[in-house]
Amino acid sequence: MAEAQGAPALSLPPGAQAECAQLMTAAQPREACALLFGERRPNERRVEEVVAIPNIAEGEGAFELDPIAWRQVELEARAAGLEVLGVWHSHPRAEAAPSARDRVGAQPGWSYAITCGAAPEEVRSFLCVDGALVEQRVTTRSHSCAARL
Repeated sequence: MAEAQGAPALSLPPGAQAECAQLMTAAQPREACALLFGERRPNERRVEEVVAIPNIAEGEGAFELDPIAWRQVELEARAAGLEVLGVWHSHPRAEAAPSARDRVGAQPGWSYAITCGAAPEEVRSFLCVDGALVEQRVTTRSHSCAARL
């Protein structure tokens, strides 16, 4: 899958990839999920917080964010001046690419970061643009930022 020309990069705080890998391991065989909070910049979606949200989906091959937990953490993030940039979730037994279910549920402008069991410390991300998920470049910042999992 090719990166979209001009798509903003997804910039993660230090340690976020390792923490997402730990979340994935703890949730197996189910998918784990978290919301990405931060700010939108012209060439970057700058994640400041990664907040684990309970997965209430039935079965092992899907995720559904708990709406009560989602609402609570979103209110806290907004009070801190942050907005929802997207969601991270794991694919314990599949590749780090959007599934058909991921594509159907994609929200315009959101990033969909995915970690897979085959490469647990690697995160790939896909931005929902005009109804399609296009790959974003993922970077990790070297200076300290909040990561809450």
